[in-house]
Amino acid sequence: MTDFLLLTIYAPLASWGEIAVGETRGSWDRPSRSALLGLLGAALGLLRDDQAAHDALGAGYGVAVRADAVGAPLSDYHTTQTTGAAAVKRARPRTRAELLAAGERETILSRRAYRQDALATVALWARADARWSLEGLADALRRPVFVPYAGRKANALGVPLAPEIVSAATLADALAMRAVGPRGLDARRLVGDRRWGTEVSHDMIRPDDGFASGLQPFRREVRRDVPRHRTRWQFDERIVDVGLLGAAPQPGGAA
Repeated sequence: MTDFLLLTIYAPLASWGEIAVGETRGSWDRPSRSALLGLLGAALGLLRDDQAAHDALGAGYGVAVRADAVGAPLSDYHTTQTTGAAAVKRARPRTRAELLAAGERETILSRRAYRQDALATVALWARADARWSLEGLADALRRPVFVPYAGRKANALGVPLAPEIVSAATLADALAMRAVGPRGLDARRLVGDRRWGTEVSHDMIRPDDGFASGLQPFRREVRRDVPRHRTRWQFDERIVDVGLLGAAPQPGGAA
């Protein structure tokens, strides 16, 4: 049996990141690995320039995402006033007022993608070199140091993360223990007439992880969402296995 940390992520608006090209900022249809590690780092109170801590967080845990409701896409034409990168690097502003006073102002134009009413169940497991226990991560998620959000700071979470630790023989068994959506959230409205989420994307399971996926193999993807350097916003690729649960989990239902 292996311990897994389960949590639910729901937000009216979420942004899960894709490769950013020019003015376009896309969004995957489910939480990326970098977004989940960022959420954990915020809960733990890790500072952006603490690269050693971020490296430990990235190396110590595997992640899996059950896409319960991928949400409807939304595109936003976005304008932001800022200052040049050289001025920001020189001044290291701590507030927006300091940022705008750091140098000559300029305007950034972008098209940003969001997912509306996205709902996902996340499972994490600790690896041999994990710095924090799953219990420690769960406690941090219940009482986060920095505010957690769904990809962007403006994307507030719609329900508590509700972390819990379960023991299971396989990843599929662990995810089957978590209902789709907590009480108080009408998950049926989000999913509609479609089946409850059965598609699970996860890190490749290593022999030393000590468990099998228990999923029906479906496809394999390559994602560039492994944080390499936090302050430089550099990312590496990873192989993502996608499998199907044998049976759809039960809805949590409205209160």
